[in-house]
Amino acid sequence: MKKALVLCATVPHTLLIEKLKARGYYVLLADMNPNAPAVPFADEFLCVSAFDKDAIVAAAKENAVDLVISSCSEQANSVCCYVGETLGLPHPYSYETSLDVTNKGRMKRLFKKGGVTTSDYMLFDSVEQLRGCSLPFPLVVKPVDAYSSKGVHKAETPEALIEFGKDALRVSRSGHGIVEGYCPGVEIQVDCVAIGGKAQVLMTRSKRTLSQDAIELNSGGSIVPAEMTAAEDAQAAVLAQRIADAFGLVNTPFFYQARLHDGVISVLEFAPRIGGGLSFQMVKRATGIDIVDLSIQSFLGEALSTAAGFDRPKPLATLLLYMEPGVFGEVAGLDALLANGTVDYSAVLKKRGDAVDANRTSSNRAATLLMTADSREALEEKIQTVLKTIDILDVNGVSRMAR
Repeated sequence: MKKALVLCATVPHTLLIEKLKARGYYVLLADMNPNAPAVPFADEFLCVSAFDKDAIVAAAKENAVDLVISSCSEQANSVCCYVGETLGLPHPYSYETSLDVTNKGRMKRLFKKGGVTTSDYMLFDSVEQLRGCSLPFPLVVKPVDAYSSKGVHKAETPEALIEFGKDALRVSRSGHGIVEGYCPGVEIQVDCVAIGGKAQVLMTRSKRTLSQDAIELNSGGSIVPAEMTAAEDAQAAVLAQRIADAFGLVNTPFFYQARLHDGVISVLEFAPRIGGGLSFQMVKRATGIDIVDLSIQSFLGEALSTAAGFDRPKPLATLLLYMEPGVFGEVAGLDALLANGTVDYSAVLKKRGDAVDANRTSSNRAATLLMTADSREALEEKIQTVLKTIDILDVNGVSRMAR
């Protein structure tokens, strides 16, 4: 029997595991959290870090696996590419390309070289370097190689730049940070696929960006499709192709995040993978395309097909729920919202007893919900209904939902 080793036990990987099993694979799953969402779906669980490439090489050898795969984590995807090149296993792109993607400094350099519209930036490995920063405020400060929005801040003053720079260096695994110009406007995400080197836009979405004081936080949810003009849609397609060309993407799903302001799209970041959270559900429901299938095909070197796509994306929205600091108990009211059709799909991301701190990053989300409707107005009505109905309770039954 063929064996596949999946890295990271995230919600999207529940479907990835099911699809690999349908292809005849015995599926092992590597993660440090035995209570993570995808663990019950695997044939065998390995308590090993999905980001430790040497440990994954050892696990792949020991278990004689035929495939090491991850669909929605650039760090884990990089490990997959490393293992693939080391052991001669299938992988979607080179390990060198994966490093260009996981390091934001290398990514920005290739953006600039490839004509991808993006903000100016500077790299630093000490706070002293920040004292000579000539970029105009406000500025975004972040580590070059962290994830889950850890260490990402918006600085309005030189003093804040120094303080946030310290945090970025602390969080960075390599001890390097990046400062870039803050882009105003609506945050959008453009989900794409490269087939034979030609980029195709599958779906656009606009994001609600949460903010608190000077800290730039993660998304509060998305609405599909993003409200864009025909000229902006065309610009999004051009940028998708430039990204594919700049990074040598041939056959892989990818997405980029950007800001849209006064008709100009400025790219923030990109990743040659499926988006996290409920992106796999969003693309399927909005376009009819099974992007998890595309991910598997990409790893195996099979021909990618988007023939199932709709002519026009169907309206849908996601809502990301965060908890104030405490010990997670339950999401109250969710079952009723699912039963009456207000919410189409949900994933509770915390288990009872999980501790949640004050850092409202993607790793601290309590739940994510997906809703569909016939119009944007109807979607907004559903969101308001959910916010009035649902609650996040701690283990003592006290409301801890961040509103």
